[in-house]
Amino acid sequence: MKMNLSDSENELPLGFGIALAKNNSAMEYFSTLTPAHRREIIAHTHTIRSKEEMERFVEKMDKTSWI
Repeated sequence: MKMNLSDSENELPLGFGIALAKNNSAMEYFSTLTPAHRREIIAHTHTIRSKEEMERFVEKMDKTSWI
């Protein structure tokens, strides 16, 4: 599934992209969000400091209220 995040502000951080690639339901959910909601999630990922924390965030991402 390809997501078009064209400008550099919207590029997926590496750790987030890897965690998304491991979780199909989170990837599908993220791809349905508006660009504004994607930016909000991406901004939040910059506060995450470990691989484990990122994986937990992605695992519960579709159960949180980002919409």
